[in-house]
Amino acid sequence: EEGCGRAPWFTFLLIVTNPGLIMLDHVHFQYNGMLLGMVLMSIAFMVRGASSSQRIINNHQIWMQNVGQRWELLGAATFAALLAMKHLYLTLAPLYFFYLLRRHCFVVEKRNQNDGIAVRFSWRRLLVLAVVTLVCFLGPFVPFLMQSDPVGQMQQIMKRLFPFGRGLVHDYWAANIWALYLFMSKVATFLLRKAPIPAGIRELMESVIPFPEPQPSLVALCLLVGLWPGGIDMAWKVGRWSLVKPLCNPGKFFVHAVVFCSLSGFMLGYHVHEKAIMTAIIPMTLLATNSRDTARLYIRMCMFGLFGLLPLLFRPEELLFKVVLYIAWMCGAIYGLERIHYDRSGGRRTVLTKVDLFAFATLAVVLVFMEVIHPIAFMPSGKLEFLPLMATSVICATGLVW
Repeated sequence: EEGCGRAPWFTFLLIVTNPGLIMLDHVHFQYNGMLLGMVLMSIAFMVRGASSSQRIINNHQIWMQNVGQRWELLGAATFAALLAMKHLYLTLAPLYFFYLLRRHCFVVEKRNQNDGIAVRFSWRRLLVLAVVTLVCFLGPFVPFLMQSDPVGQMQQIMKRLFPFGRGLVHDYWAANIWALYLFMSKVATFLLRKAPIPAGIRELMESVIPFPEPQPSLVALCLLVGLWPGGIDMAWKVGRWSLVKPLCNPGKFFVHAVVFCSLSGFMLGYHVHEKAIMTAIIPMTLLATNSRDTARLYIRMCMFGLFGLLPLLFRPEELLFKVVLYIAWMCGAIYGLERIHYDRSGGRRTVLTKVDLFAFATLAVVLVFMEVIHPIAFMPSGKLEFLPLMATSVICATGLVW
């Protein structure tokens, strides 16, 4: 945008040099870069649609609304194709559905001082949106439906997409709410075994310790509750406000909502992989240069989210690479954001706080224990084999919750 200075270029640099993408796509075995690129494309189309339809000038009102409609259709089509490629992005579906239903499928008929504002529902727009979305989403499934046993084919796909039999968490706990839940369960089990508790009370406590594993339906309910504020309720309200309030900025809300829903899916989802934090970090990069508060949140999300990816590179020869990459990128991100907001705040450094410095020091201690102390003191005897992974998950989960 005009007047943004070097902020857009720095945002681009933060994305393309992100250590998570480098470690996952070029050292690990994933293809997150392509999928996250499609997320950014879809966000760009939605924001462009919002900004285009905001430019309503006298008799050009209908034309500008149609321009915004085309961009929103491109955004919906891109997201539908993305969802067909990776069901991880299912947590964004409620946001797209309610936002587009309220914003795209309603049309402003009158907008002047005498008659006020009149909005009507457009069945034509809904039909076009449904056709575009369903074609892009269902297209990849056509070859499976053309087999001799299409029902069996779809059942196999569903079993692989939603592997509830694998348990609540992955072998290496993702740094989310459920990692903290399991950690507290292990602590409670240890205390129950060691503490001198009367037999009657012990028997009663053993019925709930270790904590029961939440069922997929309960986890889904927790996720729905987590998505409700930003992904459903506000998406519907902002979709409406954007039609009747000229000062409302639906595009800015949409980027925030994508980050909110992605982070909610990571923190509350069932059997989430640690790599899923990238679905929140990359969109959050778009907001990092907006204000000091968003820059601080971005640094904290990267600090803990990227640190949680370091155990994926477990070979000794990868140690130097991942540590240098993480530290160098974090230093560069902090320096760049400090410079941008230093200029805007009249010469005050405001991004990092003392609490952030303490968090970095804590992660440094965990890293030394994980890569130096544990291999020397514990690994030869085979004791506490998974302690470094658990410590990393718990510390990073605590930081992300904070």
